Amino acid sequence: MENNKYVKRILVIILLTNIPAALSLPLFFREALGWILGSTASAINFFWLAHNVKMSLDLQPTKSKLNAVKGTYLRLLFLLIYSVLILNFIKPNIISFGLSLLVAQMVIYLNEFVKNLKRSRLFRG
Repeated sequence: MENNKYVKRILVIILLTNIPAALSLPLFFREALGWILGSTASAINFFWLAHNVKMSLDLQPTKSKLNAVKGTYLRLLFLLIYSVLILNFIKPNIISFGLSLLVAQMVIYLNEFVKNLKRSRLFRG
């Protein structure tokens, strides 16, 4: 259950980053569109990874390794095809799109930083 809460928290934070992007659509259309499309792909990728890990927990080691390899290649293939289609047909800003593909990793680091900061003696006052 703890893992499900963590995954939901990360996904909510990722989706919350789309609020400023959606609000800035009229001013910075291509940049905001790139962020929204990339962060959505990042959230899907993170959720898919969490699902694959959850399904592999009860398996034998050899089957778990096989599932991990297949899952990794399928996720990367999805990201590659998604990115090529988005960049060819919708043509958002490539920099904001590329940065937003990393939003799941940024949110994980930020979440851990805040959690450790809350536990530190400096934060308690």
